[in-house]
Amino acid sequence: MNKVINIKKFGRMRCIIGLIGCIVVLIVVQIAYTINLSNAIGRTFENVGLRTLRMFTTLSNLLVTTTAVLCIPYQIEGLRKNNYHLPNWIVTILYMGTTGVAITFVTALTAISIAQGFYCAMISETNIFLHTISPILSIILFTVVNDDHYIGFKRCFISLIPMMTYATVYLIEVFIKGTWTDHYQFDKYIPWPITFVLMLALSFGVSNLIRYLHNLTHKIRKQTYVNYYQNSPDIKSDTIEEAIVKLAKINKKDYLGGDIEIPRRSIKMMKPAYVFDKTDEELYKIYIDVFLTNE
Repeated sequence: MNKVINIKKFGRMRCIIGLIGCIVVLIVVQIAYTINLSNAIGRTFENVGLRTLRMFTTLSNLLVTTTAVLCIPYQIEGLRKNNYHLPNWIVTILYMGTTGVAITFVTALTAISIAQGFYCAMISETNIFLHTISPILSIILFTVVNDDHYIGFKRCFISLIPMMTYATVYLIEVFIKGTWTDHYQFDKYIPWPITFVLMLALSFGVSNLIRYLHNLTHKIRKQTYVNYYQNSPDIKSDTIEEAIVKLAKINKKDYLGGDIEIPRRSIKMMKPAYVFDKTDEELYKIYIDVFLTNE
């Protein structure tokens, strides 16, 4: 039998790590934005001030900080209820933001480092915040902590919407209208159409690598939860009815008032371990009845 992990402690650990990580991302990106928007340090790069919003690095980090803000209320609620769970729509937005900063990280680590040097690309000025710290933290959070939902292959195309939108605008503004400079130097070494194709291929690969790592930890965590609900001495019983009663009594200890939330996902994980003939509604009623008693 696999070792049974206390999922309440495990859930609180995820909440704490996630909350700290999101706050750190918010802080480092805010520092970088403040410097870039105020042009507070000497820079040879022309896209400072409001023109920094022309940069994919800036926009991708802005998106990932927005998703961090969306996660914080769920992390705080998770600490209150010992149950951290993100809605599917937030995970999708997280996937988009994480893919964006991951593309920034890989591009800076490879192409920009080759052209300008590793220190300039990854450490100098605000690059240490936007090219290094924020992307690395965001990737870790999405692939290790915020792994609540399985991500199918089709969703990788959704994750590329920000990059594709930016690439289209960049193409128009730089190579058609000529209103922006080619600050990414797409046309310096090889023809820009080839550079664009290579960037699309790189982005697709990065998106799927992020998706693979996320799904891998999602599978491991889900099995950890299933193992707890099916084999924990605190819950395991001869019948599913008895197991649900035990689960309800455990959760009742942490009940803070308000609406009674039925742990549908938890009960669903318990079901394969038992033979029973009750409907889901009947199982839910057993759970609620425990909460309504004065024991």
